[in-house]
Amino acid sequence: MDRRSLCLMALGIIFLCGWRNSPAQVFFDSPQLPGRIITAIEITGNRVTRPEIILREMHTQAGSTADEDRLQLDLLRVKALGLFNHVEFHLTERGGPVVLVIAVTEEWYIFPLPFWDFKDNDPQKLIYGFRYRQNNFSGRNETLILSLWEGEDRGFRALHATPWVRGTPNFSRSLDFAQYSTDSRRLALKDLGLEERHASADIHFGKRWTIEGFTDIGARFRLVRGSHPLQLATGGGLDRVLDVRGAAVWDRRDLKIFPRRGFYLEGTVTQGWILDSSLDFQRLQADVRAYYQMNSRISMAGRMQWNAGWGNVPPYDWIVVDGTSPLRSSGLSDEGTSFWGAFWETRMDILKVRSFTWEKAPIFPEYFKNLEYGLSAEIFVDVGDAYQSYRQVSWKATQIGYGAGLMMILPYVDVLRLEMSFNPDYSWNAGKYGLKTDISF
Repeated sequence: MDRRSLCLMALGIIFLCGWRNSPAQVFFDSPQLPGRIITAIEITGNRVTRPEIILREMHTQAGSTADEDRLQLDLLRVKALGLFNHVEFHLTERGGPVVLVIAVTEEWYIFPLPFWDFKDNDPQKLIYGFRYRQNNFSGRNETLILSLWEGEDRGFRALHATPWVRGTPNFSRSLDFAQYSTDSRRLALKDLGLEERHASADIHFGKRWTIEGFTDIGARFRLVRGSHPLQLATGGGLDRVLDVRGAAVWDRRDLKIFPRRGFYLEGTVTQGWILDSSLDFQRLQADVRAYYQMNSRISMAGRMQWNAGWGNVPPYDWIVVDGTSPLRSSGLSDEGTSFWGAFWETRMDILKVRSFTWEKAPIFPEYFKNLEYGLSAEIFVDVGDAYQSYRQVSWKATQIGYGAGLMMILPYVDVLRLEMSFNPDYSWNAGKYGLKTDISF
């Protein structure tokens, strides 16, 4: 929900200025150009972004054969960087040599803004604060976030992530420090109003092997304080937790912010220790997603997720179906160290993505060009459950949710989702509203 406070501004701009239909696409000066050798690639419009950040997302390079399908996928990968309002590829011939011209319109990349959120989508649980976010720090797609928040939860966070460490062969790094207070989510403690205090330091290193595949290894140290024995693994007033994680990802989605074709595979292994005790725990996670485009307006998406925990998983790492799981429904009540889920969606374009330019923007007019917007509808069915032992997994215990929603594609917000979900065990009057940013998967 970190960009939702921008949606009202984005909607206002749409109604203040004109628009034109100009979706991202590939242009050819001549139908004979596909199949020719591309001798050079030129990039225009990148005021801040370094050219290598764009080129490393593409299969097509200087010396490659021009292929229309490959160029279209490369265009979507460049757009998926999240740095540009608009991307166009233009293949042209200049006195014999074939040149690929990549024209980008950069987004404004510094956001010192207040933000707000509803915890658990409950308007009675307001979280508000201030966030400084720089999305393209040093022109290398690095992210810098400084946040401070109050309300239902309180805390601060400092994050710096770079997808490509200078002078290395596609290594990445991220540093994340946070301290926050929140209420205990365990069902046995939910109505007691108990507070947990968390402090954490997280470091990750990754390696990108191909455009689609990368691996990651990281370590996290946490201090967790609580006043009730059921809040902590040790039963005392303080847990010191160290965990080490390794992950592998294969990402063939066409567009990360709103995929319509391709698939996504992720596997994660975690080993954790409760320091000052003999307790340890393990976690194995698998995430499989697939997308199929039926026609120009309708696409289908499916997801299978398994998040299994063994050993002495601390209570604050348990999965609560109606809180920390991705399952959308109402009236859910279950928890456990492990979770399984299956999710299905059909997405339908109501207003296909278009762009507009605020011709009379009072400041920084270059960042109000080719701003994209669109509207889609979704229907979904989610099933899954949290459990302690695999013996508890059964169809009778399975939690079910279904519903529908609208997904608004907005400049500087990406996707804003308004959903209504239902539980088949309850009446239609017991539906649950949700307002979130980004797609569900």
